[in-house]
This record gives sequence, C-alpha cells and structure tokens, in this order.
Amino acid sequence: MASEPMEDWSSRRDLILAALLEGPKSPKELAELTGLRRAEVETVLVSLKASGLVREEEVRGLLRRRTVYWLTEEGMREAREARRRLEQIADEIRRKAGEGNLEGLEELLTGYSLFLPLLLNLHLIDLALLQGLGAYEWFPEEGLDEGEADEEWVEF
Repeated sequence: MASEPMEDWSSRRDLILAALLEGPKSPKELAELTGLRRAEVETVLVSLKASGLVREEEVRGLLRRRTVYWLTEEGMREAREARRRLEQIADEIRRKAGEGNLEGLEELLTGYSLFLPLLLNLHLIDLALLQGLGAYEWFPEEGLDEGEADEEWVEF
C-alpha cells in the first residue's frame, strides 16, 4: 500500500464504517472514536444512510432518547473492507516504526493523520511504540498530556 493519503471523502466514510463494525453508535460516539468533528460525522452518516449502508434508530435511555446508527447487511460488507484498509495502514505504520526510520515514520503519520485516532482507539497501532520512537511529538499535546480532546482529536 502506498504511503500517500486516501481521498478525504472516502477516508471519512471508511472511518465511520469501520467504527460502526464495533456496534451501533451515536454521532457523538463516532466523533469521539474517529477524531472527526461531529458535523463531519453527521454529513457522512447522511450519505451512508442514503446509500443504504446504515440505518438510523431512536433508542430510549434512562433520561432521554438518542439516535444511533447500525450497519445494514451491505454496510457490513463495506465496513469489513474499510477495516481491512485500516489494518493495512496500521501494518505499514508498524513496519516503518519497526525499521526505526523516524523521518519515514513522520511522513507516513502525516499522510495518514486522519486515521490515527481510530487506529489507536481500535488498538490497531500502539501509542507506546510511537512514543518510544519519539513520534509522539507529532501528536497534539492536548490529546496526550492534558487528557482532554480538542475539536479535532479524541482522547487517548
């Protein structure tokens, strides 16, 4: 797999699909898991719903209702392909990290920056490995040191 980033729209679509493989999620949960802004998540969900890949459902909680999204059968097939692409990206990052080539690793992390929060949250790459190589400097400080996510990043 080349170390060039994928097209943004399909990348966001892959992130949402792969995250939904873990089970039904609300837009807020998807934003936290993927590191995308909630507005981006909602835009992708509208498209996925129109394509028949996800379905929307209102669930009642103890105090309030919330909307969650589920993968359809076709969505499951596409989500498995998205997950496979994410695993290939994770393999490439681990391979580059294993080589100890920090310059190459930084270039790779920059190219795949959109995927990093989900790769970390799904435990497809190990933050400790990246930190041990000094690659943690590439990550936003808010996500690692203060434990608070900013608008772009999810807590690690």
